[in-house]
Amino acid sequence: MQFTFKPVLIAAALALAGTSALAAPMKAGTYTAKVTGHNAPMTVKVTVDQNKIVSIDTSDNLETIGVGKVALKKVSDKILKYQSAGVDSVTGATISSMALKQGVEDCLKQAGADMKQFTRKVEKHPIKNQTLEADVVVVGGGGSGLASAISAMQAGANKVIVLEKLGYLGGSTNVSEGALNAVDPKRQKAQGIEDSVDKFFAQTLRGGHDLGDPALVDYLTSHSMDAVNWLESLGVKFRDHIGSATGSLWQRSHYTTTPSGNSYIRVFEKVIADSNGRIQVLLDTPAKALIQDKTGRVTGVVGNNFGSKITVKAKKGVILATGGFGANVKLRQQVNTGVWKHVKLDNSIGCTNIQKAAQGDGLVLGRKAGAQVIGLSDIQIHPCGTPGTGLMENIRTSGRNRIFVNTDGDRFVNEGAPRDVLANAIFRQKGGTYWVVVNKLRYPSRDFVDRNGASIKNMVALGSVIEANSLDELAAKTKMNPAKLKASIADYNNIVAGKEKDKLGFVANNKDDKQMTEGPWYACKKVPTVHHTMGGLKITPKSEVVSTKGKVIPGLYAVGEVTGGIHGSNRLGGNAIADVMTFGHAVGPHIVQGK
Repeated sequence: MQFTFKPVLIAAALALAGTSALAAPMKAGTYTAKVTGHNAPMTVKVTVDQNKIVSIDTSDNLETIGVGKVALKKVSDKILKYQSAGVDSVTGATISSMALKQGVEDCLKQAGADMKQFTRKVEKHPIKNQTLEADVVVVGGGGSGLASAISAMQAGANKVIVLEKLGYLGGSTNVSEGALNAVDPKRQKAQGIEDSVDKFFAQTLRGGHDLGDPALVDYLTSHSMDAVNWLESLGVKFRDHIGSATGSLWQRSHYTTTPSGNSYIRVFEKVIADSNGRIQVLLDTPAKALIQDKTGRVTGVVGNNFGSKITVKAKKGVILATGGFGANVKLRQQVNTGVWKHVKLDNSIGCTNIQKAAQGDGLVLGRKAGAQVIGLSDIQIHPCGTPGTGLMENIRTSGRNRIFVNTDGDRFVNEGAPRDVLANAIFRQKGGTYWVVVNKLRYPSRDFVDRNGASIKNMVALGSVIEANSLDELAAKTKMNPAKLKASIADYNNIVAGKEKDKLGFVANNKDDKQMTEGPWYACKKVPTVHHTMGGLKITPKSEVVSTKGKVIPGLYAVGEVTGGIHGSNRLGGNAIADVMTFGHAVGPHIVQGK
């Protein structure tokens, strides 16, 4: 599915019928090139006849669902349409786009193509300023923005316009694991899990070091199951099995039946496509300013699409859903005076979110409109970063039946602890890194596809995961001390079996906990990475943005990571998607119906 902005002309002035026939003929056939994608090497196959590119095959890739894979499809389609690799990259997926274009060019060279002809720049973006009108304008097309747009439509908005600065929808929700915490009596009871909204509330407040706004925490914890039911009504399918996201503190995390947070986005895209134009998406259109009338009411948004000024008037109001600022290294260092002030959050620390998305744009927009910003120093570091990038890839730390061991093979932390405790413990280890070790409990076979769409076979082929039939072999391959590694596994198993109490504090209180006894064994190196920014625009439980004077700014709402006050100084695992979907689901009636 592709969303385009009709007023912006995307033309290929040189892509005229028969133009490619003027070039020297190519040698017909299928050609192959190996290129380096964002996540891993990938294979590009291009089939040509004497005069044109017939097909492009990128099926052999490990690019991210909803991001790199979307870029490969979009760029391939444009190359075939315009018969040139000189097309624009997809904003927010530049590496995947460039890799594909390089692969196509390599294949064309093998075919003897006229490279001047087949690499000519074909996309033009003439300036055409536009003014549009809508009931509701949403800034940001990630999980919170799309949930808000659909909620507004269902609440009665006849026209909702979404401005998204990337070249695709979903934002950083695409790269999230998608865990959603909610008290679910039916599913939890079936697993024998005891839970309650009061318990969820208490753990969320305590997990945030009692710095969260109790009113917001109450709304989140008492309405997140409403969001689950709503998502199911839209077409999202959840597993019956309730799990535990890393640092969730309890077994209440809901996971979709298909991989990653992109599962939500795929459903949202279908709802939008079926909306008969009631929801319109403008891609590659970053918001530059909010429009306010003389009374201070927010009445619209000014955006930019390849140089064209796009003014969108909002009858009911504007929703900011722009995400956090975790990838804005300069900003996160400026405000890092809180729980991580002892860590230099420079470029040596990666980020799990999409770089171009997580820049804090909504904070700038909100501040200019007089919004109060709170808790910016409350930055979360996740223990599941990939060395070098900070992305959460390969074996995830979510769930159970895994141990954290340092480079010597010693367990060093309670694996069920909150994320800030886990990350601090990792920073104290040699090299600031560790191994997450799992076995056949997590991966029954090499071809088993986990909930992130990855298999051991592929991860081992990429060199991201170490595989071994025995702990001695695993220790040899990872250079851990075999005696220490085996002792760590033995201690963990004794704790799960109830034979001893863990000196690190791990408690086997999860219905999924089992002893890790049989190989094959797998180890994946991890580092701490910036994951979530808990601070942002101050809101009410109705998602109304509060001004620096303590009053609601009329016509301005905010949902998702751009807001502050919900998670305190440490967010529980599984509470981000719960936040996005709970407040996104609820905001429609507030803004459209005034409820």
